[in-house]
Amino acid sequence: MSLYKENLLDTLQMMKKIAPEEMTAIVKRYRILRTIHLLEPVGRRTISLSLDFSERTVRNEIEKLHMQQLIDVSREGMKVTKEGKQILTEMEPLVKQIDGVSAFEKELAKMLGITEAYIAEGGCKGSQSIKKELGRIASEIVLKNITKESKIALTGGSTLATMVGAMPFSSNKRAELVVPARGSIGGILEQQADTLAAKLAEKLSASYKLLQLPDHMSQKAFEEMKQEPFVQETLKEIRQADVLILGVGNALKMAKKRQVDSCVYEFLLKKGAVAEMLGYYLDSKGTIVHTSYSIGLRLEEISRMKKIIIVAGGKNKAEALAAVCPIMPQAILITDTVTAKEIIKQIEKRNVKVCNEEKEEVNK
Repeated sequence: MSLYKENLLDTLQMMKKIAPEEMTAIVKRYRILRTIHLLEPVGRRTISLSLDFSERTVRNEIEKLHMQQLIDVSREGMKVTKEGKQILTEMEPLVKQIDGVSAFEKELAKMLGITEAYIAEGGCKGSQSIKKELGRIASEIVLKNITKESKIALTGGSTLATMVGAMPFSSNKRAELVVPARGSIGGILEQQADTLAAKLAEKLSASYKLLQLPDHMSQKAFEEMKQEPFVQETLKEIRQADVLILGVGNALKMAKKRQVDSCVYEFLLKKGAVAEMLGYYLDSKGTIVHTSYSIGLRLEEISRMKKIIIVAGGKNKAEALAAVCPIMPQAILITDTVTAKEIIKQIEKRNVKVCNEEKEEVNK
């Protein structure tokens, strides 16, 4: 730990002892400002409902934020000013220390055996506000972990679409190339890996290549498409990617979404599949139980990745994340508070189960 961080922690501990009510006020005002930024333009009532704060509390705090010129108030709704955005950025590490989020992030990363974890605080009700916060954090983490020479592969999905949307435009080159991690035609166009790869490349002033193929197909079509020159060319680029931005899904939910055959669904159920990523279905131990015919990055190839940035939120994905994160020690996880707590529950439950199995083995 750096001397600066040690001094910051000491100062915070001292402030908590001498003026705990001030710490509470700082966190409350920060959360209101952050929620306005996530939902802007927004009214007071929406902020009150989102944060479970009384309308009187919100009204009083908004008056103070407005007086400090941190927000603009109009008929359209409230918006955070440029100075307010800067305050949010600068205060985030401090508030995370006060709230204990920083310690929680370290604990989560340690339990999963990964490089880092970042938690979007669940102070706002509603999936859209949480998803926006996940997207904002993910865009910042991506920028911190890429160079001008980076070749980025990414999957599709609504959360990664939010991340791309939150990414600021850069007139300077921030990466070399962006490619979809797999074929992605099907579903919502704006959330397909091809679409997101092109949009992200535009924002990073990078080149891109597309893989305009379905994300699952028959074995015959799979074998034929693999031989196509344009597919071979894009696959070559995908396999040279050194940064992977990855979405992880609940296995059974994804199987239904992709309309797999009923016999495949029953097989996944029988095998205890909990996670899906890159067309692979895995059980709670991270073991592959089924593979769909999908052209793109293969699971065995991700071990060479310098960085894997996993972006996923939602309680129903906790078991999936607890299964796949430990097989990617170089991973950085970005999730939300509710999901993080559930991941820890899943890990503890799995550890108890393993312990009991070992005891039974010894007693035999």
